[in-house]
Amino acid sequence: IAVKGGRRMPAPEPDPMQIIPRGDRTRLEIDVVGIRDGAGWQPASGRATLLVDGHLLGIHAGDRVRIFGQLASPSAARNPGEFDFAQHARADRQRSVLRSEYTDCVSVVDRASGLTPWQLLDALRTGGEGLLWRHLDVRHAGLATALLLGDREELGAKQTAGFQETGTAHLLAISGLNIGIVVLTLAWLLRMARVPPVRAAVILAVVAVGYTILTDAQPPVVRAMILVLVWTASQLLRRRALPFNALAAAGLVVLALNPAELFRVGTQLSFLAVAGLMWLAPAWFGRQTDPVDKLVEETRPWLSRSIRRSVRSARHMTFLSAAIWALALPLVMARFHLFSLVAIPLNTLLWLPVGAALVSGYALLALGWLCPPVGVVAAWVCNISLWAIDTGIDLARVVPLGHVWVPGPPEWWLVGFYGALGLFAAVPRLRPPRRWAVALLAAWSGVGFAAAKMSEKPPLECTFLSVGHGSAVVLALPSGKTMLCDAGCFGSPYRGAKSIAECLWQRGVTHVDAVVLSHADADHYNALPELLGRFSVGVVYVSPMMFFDENYPLKHLREAIATAGVPMRELRAGDVLDGGEDCRIEVLHPSGRGIVGNDNANSLVLSVEYRGRRILLPGDLEPPGLDDVMAELPLDCDVVMVPHHGSRRSNPPGLAAWCTPEAAVISGGLDPDPTATEAAYRDSGVKVFNTARLGAVRVTIEPGGVSMCSFRESEW
Repeated sequence: IAVKGGRRMPAPEPDPMQIIPRGDRTRLEIDVVGIRDGAGWQPASGRATLLVDGHLLGIHAGDRVRIFGQLASPSAARNPGEFDFAQHARADRQRSVLRSEYTDCVSVVDRASGLTPWQLLDALRTGGEGLLWRHLDVRHAGLATALLLGDREELGAKQTAGFQETGTAHLLAISGLNIGIVVLTLAWLLRMARVPPVRAAVILAVVAVGYTILTDAQPPVVRAMILVLVWTASQLLRRRALPFNALAAAGLVVLALNPAELFRVGTQLSFLAVAGLMWLAPAWFGRQTDPVDKLVEETRPWLSRSIRRSVRSARHMTFLSAAIWALALPLVMARFHLFSLVAIPLNTLLWLPVGAALVSGYALLALGWLCPPVGVVAAWVCNISLWAIDTGIDLARVVPLGHVWVPGPPEWWLVGFYGALGLFAAVPRLRPPRRWAVALLAAWSGVGFAAAKMSEKPPLECTFLSVGHGSAVVLALPSGKTMLCDAGCFGSPYRGAKSIAECLWQRGVTHVDAVVLSHADADHYNALPELLGRFSVGVVYVSPMMFFDENYPLKHLREAIATAGVPMRELRAGDVLDGGEDCRIEVLHPSGRGIVGNDNANSLVLSVEYRGRRILLPGDLEPPGLDDVMAELPLDCDVVMVPHHGSRRSNPPGLAAWCTPEAAVISGGLDPDPTATEAAYRDSGVKVFNTARLGAVRVTIEPGGVSMCSFRESEW
């Protein structure tokens, strides 16, 4: 049964690094009532998300539908530091995802009967979205639906990334700003219409509740709704509203609706920002103005007074923006790995266009269908405001050092920082003098940096990341340097880069000393352009045959490396890289001229040796290149990465006999091919780790020997 109408998810912008282009999709929330088992149906219950390729039209809340698709669990974290989508969905009581390749796989069995409140809300939301898309420029309609109705599905990945990098992502969340604009505008109109205060308070409360339900009762909106209800109740009862008590009541309501919100960063940031405003605003705006200064101000010309008031308002906004930015910065760095200094002035500059976009957008939604001329004017103002927002974001995004990617502080540091902050806010007599507060903050920050630098790390650590059908291997060398061997995946290059980046940040890495690209298959390099924007890189090593047959993705790769100012050098058989004390990284293949064969046959093969232990990294090596390598004297190794993601063309029995490993790691997806390959290695007495099932696999070489563990099955 459809919970609400489908939501369109636009295709990503064309990306030369995307191996398989993806088109538009539709997202539909459903309540499952049955699952077919053979010829019969078994009763079932629970909520799931349906993703359909294409545009799924004509389905509304309450419709009973039959779906032919693939049922799976949401993606769980597979790598250290990675966001866990499965836990996030579980917090919303969702344990399954349905995927269908064609819209014909979804058919309506019965239409909804009658008119329920949920159907009415769905109709209002769908009608509002249609109104925005009809009246606004298509380049800004997606942003309008996010700002006004909370539907971010219409936004492209590039546009969303711009808001994140500039520290303005909170504008995309339906929050207290939205409900504040609605309530304040309506309160002004009611006052102009001379509506009695009691009746006006009731109208404002009803509108606040209705808007909250219309926007899916997201936690920031629920918080704002409770604050409005407390304020309207104080007006009716003629009692003074206590801000922090109202905020505490909002927190209790949010947790009663969903206790898991306590652990969500969006909810944490929302309440943190409002608490900061309640704490700082009275101290800043409550200052008494000198009567003489006030008298002098009143004697100035109106234009001078207006300019001075505007400058004063901008100063107040900048101060509050900077204060909230600093208050939320540690949490933002820990969860999003961003230090966005440009957010302070940008939030002040965007205040006017955001306010204008919200007022004109809500006017369009409320009156555009009733009075078309008003809708035309509102749409014109909204279009200009949205253009100003998009332009400001695009300009701020390219400001040098406007945003920097950082590892972020550990959990214990966050607990100490916000715990002390909460204690000082709740118990004023415990607050130290300002000078001491600054000293304590500096000392606590120093403790965090020192702990990160002094954390004990093994001499050599090799992490095979789980990126699906692709390859990314992080080498932490005894010299303290970090090397990345391959960086790509068969799916979204952005998702692949995010997995790699989060693993590096989890290790505290901000600089990658060397990147080695084994060969010219995109699933081994397509995440590198995105990574070059998040990390500084010392050098990129490639095979002599890497750009022999240069296509458009390879050209884009070369341009991205050149734009980042990273030198690129070739590696060939016989070259040796220094990994630090007792660590030797030798190139076994190919020669400078390469061999006759495809890209896989010319893959770089690295032998990483430390204190008599060896890891073999052969990329996608296959015949005739594999035959050339195995024609040399046998090379005993402890761990081998199975070539070509476990393909049978990698000659599993022959390679296992040639290098005699104790363990083999397959970096790939869950397809039938590795099954026979795994069996061949196990028959040779080799323990097999598959990243598709086990998540990331870590190999540690210490003086005591070699140890291995997987992200999902052991203590990481």
